[in-house]
Amino acid sequence: MTSPAAPPRRTQLFCVPHAGGSAGVFRPWRRSFPAHIEVVPLEPAGRGARRGEPFATRVDQAAADLAAMLADRLDGDDYHLLGHCMGGLIAYEMVCHLERNGLPGPRSLIISGRDPAHFQTDWGKRVARLPDDDLFDELTSVGGVPKGLSRAMAEGFLHIIRNDQRMVHAYTPARPPHRIGVPVHVLAGREDEMTHADRLPGWSAYTTRAVDVEYLTGGHYFLYEWPGHVASRVAGWAATEALTA
Repeated sequence: MTSPAAPPRRTQLFCVPHAGGSAGVFRPWRRSFPAHIEVVPLEPAGRGARRGEPFATRVDQAAADLAAMLADRLDGDDYHLLGHCMGGLIAYEMVCHLERNGLPGPRSLIISGRDPAHFQTDWGKRVARLPDDDLFDELTSVGGVPKGLSRAMAEGFLHIIRNDQRMVHAYTPARPPHRIGVPVHVLAGREDEMTHADRLPGWSAYTTRAVDVEYLTGGHYFLYEWPGHVASRVAGWAATEALTA
């Protein structure tokens, strides 16, 4: 008689949103993930439930803040960390912060929609100084405006994204870069003009472990359309990395 299979390890997926985004963009994912993988959205200061708090002015400041929040909410067997665009930069710096302070790091870092940390997006530089009306139009054209948000209702949203853009444009990674000790999985949209196929493998300069790049259909905000795919990938990575840990 064969022994029953061991239950899957309980894994947490901590998620950091894009510039202008909030933890709410990841909450619908909970319906697409298996029971043993808990989706844990992290809320940067200045938005959502933390809208009364001052914005971070530096990426490393935001990273230290969210790393402390992550440490307080750890209760699985292990965890993975995901960030989209600006969230990818913050997530990378979170792993740096955790490693420098001797705290438990993730099984893997998932970077979505972001070239390696030393690049600034041409689109972001181009729109940074636009008037609010033009910025709103640009964000609408790339799918970056929350559904149902009209220009008349967008002052708070634009205030958030302006602060996030200033923080990202002021960011420069350490030289030489801190090479984290976890594998990096890079997700990119096939129609995303803010990432470049020849640059994405360059995340290898930021880790001592493997880097892989996967393309999914969609533009810059492709990630939010693929929760089931991300769930299956995280489940597979979690199982593989548990076996090789």
